[in-house]
Amino acid sequence: MKPLELAIRKQLKRFTLQAELSLNEEEARVLVLFGASGSGKSVTLKCIAGVIEPDAGYISISGRAVFDSRQNLSVKIQKRNVGYVPQNYALFPHLTVEQNIAFGLHHEERIATTKRVRELLGLMQLDGLEKVYPRQLSGGQQQRVAFARALAPRPSILLLDEPFSALDVNIRAELRQNLAHLSRDLAIPVVFITHDLEEAYMLADKLAVLDKGQLLQSGSRDQIFYHPDNERVARLLGIRNIIAGKVTEVNSDKRVALINCNGLMLEAAIGQEQVIPQPGTKLKVCLRPENLELIRTGEEVTLNSFRGIITEEVARGSLYTVYFAPLAGDLTVFPPLEIELPARQYLALKSMDSGQWQVRLEASAAHLIFPEVLSDQS
Repeated sequence: MKPLELAIRKQLKRFTLQAELSLNEEEARVLVLFGASGSGKSVTLKCIAGVIEPDAGYISISGRAVFDSRQNLSVKIQKRNVGYVPQNYALFPHLTVEQNIAFGLHHEERIATTKRVRELLGLMQLDGLEKVYPRQLSGGQQQRVAFARALAPRPSILLLDEPFSALDVNIRAELRQNLAHLSRDLAIPVVFITHDLEEAYMLADKLAVLDKGQLLQSGSRDQIFYHPDNERVARLLGIRNIIAGKVTEVNSDKRVALINCNGLMLEAAIGQEQVIPQPGTKLKVCLRPENLELIRTGEEVTLNSFRGIITEEVARGSLYTVYFAPLAGDLTVFPPLEIELPARQYLALKSMDSGQWQVRLEASAAHLIFPEVLSDQS
């Protein structure tokens, strides 16, 4: 039984939302819908919750159909057994913390309601705040109350619409960790919306990338981050090292290809889901910034190793982002590559007196994006 399965279409002002998604118990606990603002993430979540009705399609939660346009079926939000937390939390200002949490338990007996509220107060670290009103709470406390209220009726699925967007950095980090534990401890599937890359990578078991109403790719977190289907997905995931190249040689047995990138030769692994290309095929090579190794040893330049110059560096606390321009002779061969590395490592490299800057990478770190006709779409 799948916690969630949907295929919906909804006409919006700027585009038509078309999404087909499923969440299997064995593959994931947290499904993250990722994309820029206005990509259709919140509308998709509201369709699942029952706040918005799609124009066509179906939605199934825990094996139960809650929307099916063919059967003229649309179950109301109160009867879908979902826990829904909107961006603004929507707490009732005239109710105390315990009254907010108990709101969805009106059908329960008083003793059972009191027990459930106490259980959630402890789970969400809200003990002592039972009689406090939402206006008297911090942003993080308000969020925990909203989570507790959504979880009170023991929903089949928890739906969270960018719940950390209004919080400061420290509180966000703490609550992200709490959510990861919550999903595991309560064994409840979660659909989570964010446009924050770090948040998506930290929380997602399964990731779905949306843009302008289109579901571009869905799959496991590492599959999406390290093996994007196309350049559009790669750029949405923050991969700026995308280089044009042409296949010169192919080793089908080892599933590797030699790529000529404007004079620089790169060996790249061919993904198991990808069709083996023919020599002469034009493609793009994606290089994640954390997968490029910066060295200053003066070693001999070999395949997947090339010299260059550092054109810029940006300190980001514990990380440095370095911009490295590969050289062929005295000329740069394409725009600078973005490299991320720990500050301590980079500062140690800078302190060396001799040697030249080089970059090297493993063949598995170079992800190939083929023309659409060569790529199996997920």
